Amino acid sequence: MSRIDREGPIHRAILHYLRVVLPGAIIHHSASEGVRGGKAGYMDGAKRKGMGQVSGFPDILALTEAGPLFFEVKAEGSYASPAQKAMHGQLAALGYSVAVVRSVEDVREVLAAWGVATREAAE
Repeated sequence: MSRIDREGPIHRAILHYLRVVLPGAIIHHSASEGVRGGKAGYMDGAKRKGMGQVSGFPDILALTEAGPLFFEVKAEGSYASPAQKAMHGQLAALGYSVAVVRSVEDVREVLAAWGVATREAAE
């Protein structure tokens, strides 16, 4: 099973959750560097990088009243790549909140730890 097949359902559940609990926030998915193999994948990657895509950028960006929040979605058994770890370090050095998450529950816990008010917490 491919990474996308394993992470896709988790990713979609997290996007839905964030859109529900952070009303008014802008929730954005950043496309992966490339999902097709071979020459087509290479061309996709070159085109995206030429348009400004940055290697290792987190999967989800939530623009909220609390500031930008970054989430890297990983399936169980998958880990951040060296480029992702480096990007997470750069974002943290700039004072931004970034986390690797594997479930909606992880996101819920991270938001609470960051002190981000959610519709869910208010209920």
